Amino acid sequence: MKSKRQLTGEDKAAILLFALGPEASAPLVRDLDDQTLTRLGRRMAELGKVSTDLLNSVVDEYLELHRSEDPLLRSTKKDVVSLFRYAVEQDRAERLLDALDAPKTLSIWEKLSRLKPEMIANSIQSEHPQTVALILGNIDSGVASRVIALLPEDMQLSVVMRMSKIESVPRELVQDIEETLEKELAGMQGESGISFDGMVSVVDILKGLEKEVARPILDQLRDKDEELFTQVDRLLLVFEDLKELSDRDIQTILKHISSDDLVKSLKGASDVVAERFFSNMSQRAAEIMREDMEVMGPMKLADVEEAQQTVLKTIRKLDDDGAITLSSSDDMV
Repeated sequence: MKSKRQLTGEDKAAILLFALGPEASAPLVRDLDDQTLTRLGRRMAELGKVSTDLLNSVVDEYLELHRSEDPLLRSTKKDVVSLFRYAVEQDRAERLLDALDAPKTLSIWEKLSRLKPEMIANSIQSEHPQTVALILGNIDSGVASRVIALLPEDMQLSVVMRMSKIESVPRELVQDIEETLEKELAGMQGESGISFDGMVSVVDILKGLEKEVARPILDQLRDKDEELFTQVDRLLLVFEDLKELSDRDIQTILKHISSDDLVKSLKGASDVVAERFFSNMSQRAAEIMREDMEVMGPMKLADVEEAQQTVLKTIRKLDDDGAITLSSSDDMV
């Protein structure tokens, strides 16, 4: 077998197809012309014994190529369209693409998770502790912990204990609670006078626009109604969204924010978001930050939110500058 330096492009393609196996390789070669398939087949037949080192080297080169910032290697909606139309029958592909284009519908729990903790606490503190426990057990854990801190002290322990004992809840009860919460949210109005459902619709529309279209709209909204802009802007990017960022983007963010702001921000974040940051630090740095968070103890909700907004402001600036990408499809503003 040749050394890696001697391999041609066809040699590497043949090794990759061999590594993937016939089932995974079949869709990749199905549309190749007979001449190309014959050449690849001949190369595969002539490979003989492929060393583990050579196989790993070719696969690593392939993966490194696809980690490149070359825009030609970036996955877009066109790739999804091609995949669906290639992989399934036409009618099904059209249904899938229609569903892909439909605005995302947030569940009641996702909607609640995007509300300010004060609003959630005010709306549920008159409920039975068991109902409160069920509600908080279904929303984002970072938000739930901040809501608990706002509940009356005599209620906090009762709610926490009930949350720890929840195992299975009748679906009918959950549906009743979801319907009640939906009605309450539908009638809820923020400082701008827009209902929460209306706000979510505005945010979904803006997220569906290309960045160069959405940004001027937001700039005009800021000039015309700063309060409404602030509400929309906070829903466009919330701290929990950071769990979707790539490792490379997280590492870039870490270079541009202070450790103090990050520690305070993570005090109010979910374990998933915190781990995204810890896993992109050195082991020693992550240990130090965890220790700092423990030593810091409880924090005022206002201080946590202020730190998170400072971090999110930096992240938006990095996105505007092209240093990071808030969404793989560029639809997060």
